[in-house]
Amino acid sequence: MRRFSVVAAGAVTVTAMMSAAVAGQAAAQITPQNPSGPVKGATQSLSSPEGLRAKIALKDLKAKLFPPLAGDNKSRLAYVDGKAEGTIQAGSSDAASVEVGYVVACGVKDGGFESWIGSNQTIGAAGALAGSIPAAGAALVGVGGSLGLTQNQVIKTAPGAIVYLPVGTKEIDKPKAGETFGVRFGEKRVSIEGCIGSVDAVAYATLKVSSRTFDDSKTVYSEVMRFA
Repeated sequence: MRRFSVVAAGAVTVTAMMSAAVAGQAAAQITPQNPSGPVKGATQSLSSPEGLRAKIALKDLKAKLFPPLAGDNKSRLAYVDGKAEGTIQAGSSDAASVEVGYVVACGVKDGGFESWIGSNQTIGAAGALAGSIPAAGAALVGVGGSLGLTQNQVIKTAPGAIVYLPVGTKEIDKPKAGETFGVRFGEKRVSIEGCIGSVDAVAYATLKVSSRTFDDSKTVYSEVMRFA
């Protein structure tokens, strides 16, 4: 796989995952034709049989797309902002955490470039020499065809892939009812390389709460961003 980074993913898998992640949400607002603006977030609730109630939210999301720095069609660049916020509404737990990041899906990735040298020989209709055989070291004259080497080249492609790009995690001990905590990020760089197909992304935030008896979690997704 080519390099995907945050300082900075086949097609059936990508489509199924993105559809599940953003079921019921509107079409992408961030596209190459509309490269800058807000991104729709979301909120999910978590409750446990032990009486814990909490929620996880993605807020204040923005994205700005830039033309490929390398000037090709295999790299993408975006800067993103946002906030992942967890709130304990009722009950108690021993520990809690909020993780935020991006899921990036490449429709077709570049499988690399392959080159080799091979023989290339063709013979004329009669396959005969038009004249006497020359002395050793002299050039062949009147050959009804050609004899030589040719360079063969091919660009390989492969099914796409999905990559998780974590942005940050906030952990706290013994959160209290009414307490809010999370991760804020601004101008986070997301770069994608080696992708020659469509590139979609969604932000995600996961709230995890842990008690002596059980761990519970809930994940929320933003709307899709179309990077290419």
